[in-house]
Amino acid sequence: MLAIEYEGDSPVRTWHSSAEAASAPEIRSHRQNHQDRILRNLVAAFLPHGYPTSVTSDYLAFQIWDSIQALCSYVRGMLTSQALLQGVGMGKEAATPTAAVFQFLMRDLSGMLGGTIFAFFQGSDLDSHAKQWRLFADCFNNVGYALELASPHFPQAFLVLACLGSIARAITGVAGGATRAALTQHFAAAGNAADVSAKEGSQETATTLVGMLLGMTFLHFAEATQTIWAAFLLLTALHIYANVRAVRSLCLSSLNAPRLQILLTHALEAQGVSVLSPAEVAAREGLAPPPLQTLYQRVMGGQGSSLNFGLPLHTLGKHGSLRDVAALCNRHADQRYLLQAHGRKNHAAVPGLSVVLRRDADRRDELQAFAHGWVLLHFLQSEQGRSLVADDDAASLASAWVHKQWPQFLTALAGSGWNLERVALGRGSYSAAWGSALKEA
Repeated sequence: MLAIEYEGDSPVRTWHSSAEAASAPEIRSHRQNHQDRILRNLVAAFLPHGYPTSVTSDYLAFQIWDSIQALCSYVRGMLTSQALLQGVGMGKEAATPTAAVFQFLMRDLSGMLGGTIFAFFQGSDLDSHAKQWRLFADCFNNVGYALELASPHFPQAFLVLACLGSIARAITGVAGGATRAALTQHFAAAGNAADVSAKEGSQETATTLVGMLLGMTFLHFAEATQTIWAAFLLLTALHIYANVRAVRSLCLSSLNAPRLQILLTHALEAQGVSVLSPAEVAAREGLAPPPLQTLYQRVMGGQGSSLNFGLPLHTLGKHGSLRDVAALCNRHADQRYLLQAHGRKNHAAVPGLSVVLRRDADRRDELQAFAHGWVLLHFLQSEQGRSLVADDDAASLASAWVHKQWPQFLTALAGSGWNLERVALGRGSYSAAWGSALKEA
């Protein structure tokens, strides 16, 4: 045998040497049955070229669960569309086209405004918490569907409910669309983000078609309100379950604040350079977006230590005198970040930490600044930290850890599959110049 020709992973032709040296090589074609040909065409239509080596290992599991939740959404979309048409008076003699157009106009306008306002307040956080906001978007979509489905049962409040449902759906669209881009970059293991995005569009088209057909079939046979609501609630439960399974299957290798906190906490507890894999961190990572986590802590009456990352320089003056801030800049003239602990006037107080980044800080500096701050918080709130005479001792321990362990920790991160070039710590737009950076300002 001289050579084998492949199409994807399937051999299609082989070259065999002839008995006579002067003769041309013999070519034999591999026959493929009809089922194999159909399967290959389906794979080419709905999966990225080169699958499975061209995508990450969590791609298939996520897409399966994502397709299930999307199917539930499209079936429920048919139910809510019928409800909205009933609410605007479809089939009633008193209803006018102008009134219906006005109500749909107000509904769409409120959705546009809601989506714009949400993007303004949370847009910068969507990339750093893509997994959490993706789950929030899909689950919050249920609120919009429920409001729209209930709107025709309250004629006096129909427009209000329809507008609120539209706002919920618009927020879902903004959060879902933004996080989809981040997840596409994650799945594109071969740098094929465009192909991954295109095939996801094909999968969504097929799912939409199936969902619309199932929804129309169900509406044709189900007329009772109780039956429609029972089906809606059942599909909603399946939708939430599929979303949780889809998000749990993701093993993101990028570093954001929660994942880095998990990695650092594990390393400190292990008292050595011990690094968890992306899959191990994914199993421990919370699924609620930061605003909901903060709300939950306030409702439960608890308050954990806070690491405020990427703050403006003047905020350090709130926790100390301006003279202290100037001394901090002079003391760390060659360092590309500043740390200031606060809120620990006694051993029972919960510590907090402010981090200011210098203008010339790069991704590695951001990682080190965040790690230094989190390690310092660990020593401040640990049993060892509570027994210290002064906070300066905790600062010395944290500085020693960063000096000795941080380079080894970075190397271990890269060796465990973490992408050190994709860092999303929520830096914000603030920075400052001090020390040597003043010459370049």
